Amino acid sequence: MSGGLATYRGKRRAASFASVAVATTALLASGGTVTVAADATTSSPARAACSTAPAAAGADARVMAGYAGVDPNSMSLAQSKTWDAALQQRVQQRGLATRAATAKFKTITIDVRVHVITRNNGTGGATPKMVLDQIKVLNRAYAGKTASGSAFTPFRFVLKSYDVTPNTNWYNWSDSDDKPAKKALHRGGYDDLNMYVTGLSDGLLGYAYYPQDQVGFRDGVVLLNESLPGGSAAPYNEGDTATHEIGHWLGLAHTFENGCSKPGDFVADTPYQADGDNIFYCDESLNTCQQPGKDPVHNFMSYGDDPCLDQFTEGQSLRMLLSWLAYRDPAV
Repeated sequence: MSGGLATYRGKRRAASFASVAVATTALLASGGTVTVAADATTSSPARAACSTAPAAAGADARVMAGYAGVDPNSMSLAQSKTWDAALQQRVQQRGLATRAATAKFKTITIDVRVHVITRNNGTGGATPKMVLDQIKVLNRAYAGKTASGSAFTPFRFVLKSYDVTPNTNWYNWSDSDDKPAKKALHRGGYDDLNMYVTGLSDGLLGYAYYPQDQVGFRDGVVLLNESLPGGSAAPYNEGDTATHEIGHWLGLAHTFENGCSKPGDFVADTPYQADGDNIFYCDESLNTCQQPGKDPVHNFMSYGDDPCLDQFTEGQSLRMLLSWLAYRDPAV
């Protein structure tokens, strides 16, 4: 996709260690633990700030309207087919379709490990309130409570741990930071959601790794701090970048995956959607593919702004559940 608009560069919100201390009681009350890390400036080499998502296979991103270039982690048609085939093989081998039929209305609680990264002086990070509000946004979205047409999903999110790391290099997150930062900060198992909140810029809102066996400690979601609720990245500041990226983390592709070509996004009840600048527009009249159905402009896995996105489909809910059972459920 191309973008001719100016890239958003938001004013960063300061977050002091004092603000972390004030919110400690609320965070602990939610079941989480709080850690303020020692200065980590020696953990990665000094370099000029830049922000591109990792080029490793198996990840997917969300960008703002006007992002200059191609989604940095889009899969080719061949890659997406290989990824889906691996999932379907595991589902069949383990008989997960039957299990999913009985589990789809149960609650699956996901422990969230939030890692807030600030500049060396403690500024620039998301505040504790933004993090707590983000958890609330996720629980509404995945419960199907954001729109009358949105599907219920079984996933609910609980803040399990919260840490703050002052590191200007990691704050100016780029490809070279993905491995060392995650190696130092990652917590829990493959069923834990590690969320890295940092200072992405130049229109990149976040990225996540798809569920697969070989990711290891790099598994998780990276988010622009100002995309959390109350951030300054309007109209991308209501928390739906996290909703979108966790969709990837649970096995969903973009609604415009493969454009108007089969197999699309591998979900039968999301209409095909062309992969062009149209994906940023909240225009319910858009019908960019010949297949039945208008563009799913309100779907969380499209690229509309946060006020526009408010829906998952039943097919997406099932695919997320199958992906969870296939790759993340420790009981399987």
